Amino acid sequence: MRERAENQEAFIRDDVQIVCATIAFGMGIDKPDVRFVIHYDFPKNIEGFYQETGRAGRDGLPADCVLLFNASDVAKQIGFIEEKTDEHERTVARQLLQQMVHFAETSDCRRRSLLDYFSEAFTGKNCDACDNCIEPKETFDGTEAAKKFLACLYRIREKSGFGFGLNHVVEVLTGADTEAIRKWGHDQVSTHGIGDEFGRDEWKAIGRELMRLGYARLTPGRMSVVELTHEGSDWLRSKEPLELTRPVVAKPKSRERPPRSERAGEIECDEMLFARLRELRHELAAGRGVPAYMVFGDVALREMARDCPATPEAFGLISGVGDKKKAEYGNLFISEIPCLP
Repeated sequence: MRERAENQEAFIRDDVQIVCATIAFGMGIDKPDVRFVIHYDFPKNIEGFYQETGRAGRDGLPADCVLLFNASDVAKQIGFIEEKTDEHERTVARQLLQQMVHFAETSDCRRRSLLDYFSEAFTGKNCDACDNCIEPKETFDGTEAAKKFLACLYRIREKSGFGFGLNHVVEVLTGADTEAIRKWGHDQVSTHGIGDEFGRDEWKAIGRELMRLGYARLTPGRMSVVELTHEGSDWLRSKEPLELTRPVVAKPKSRERPPRSERAGEIECDEMLFARLRELRHELAAGRGVPAYMVFGDVALREMARDCPATPEAFGLISGVGDKKKAEYGNLFISEIPCLP
């Protein structure tokens, strides 16, 4: 406990810039200028994710939230859920996890998705800040692909009398020759090998999107299988088109973030001067034994680095500078700011 308290204190005082935290530890951090929150483990539900990402940018300046996610993370969470002894708890936990998976895989504006989940209105068209708004995912006419996937679910169950997992379904679609496929006669179904236009990872992405749309679902239990829903069956019989997100095989790529001046809420300033002012703030906070943000927040420092106040009067116009802080810190910070010509 002592080491934990020391680590938290060091982070709050800006002695360290990065801290790896459990959920409980992270939620206990009260620091307004956290610029990044990175989820290494997949959250169990949207409520938890929302509260945890709320640690970032509490000073009003832009912050980045990154969620690391793949299918194995979901499998791990499902394993934890199945260890619960109460059936009602398991059912609720599965529903909450599925909602979180849908949020992670949606191509919609993430801010809008979060607010919709909490039944709150979002007046704008999009947030212009999340990954889906900054770099919209390409869509395509997925009618034929969806028909192939859903028909494959139907044919597999028709042949064997029960469903199979996503990997097996995709192997049937792509014409794989595995022991399980031969054992259950799935190499004889009409949908075997009809999906050669996509690779396996792409078909998995399509399958997950169809689950998100409600046309297919994962059955509860440790050995979850994919099955056709009533909605999916009705759609198969209809002639309605379906637009899907174009699946992209994950690969390293360079993602350029918008320039600081284009990010919503950002204060454009002299970044080198801002860094020097942060160092001065850290020195003053350490000498007084208080967290750095108790001296000045990042908003105030960025305004100083933008406006370059050269007099106490101008310094007093900076956000968060009252008479007390102006008297205590004004000359120290003004002396650090170069005079404008």
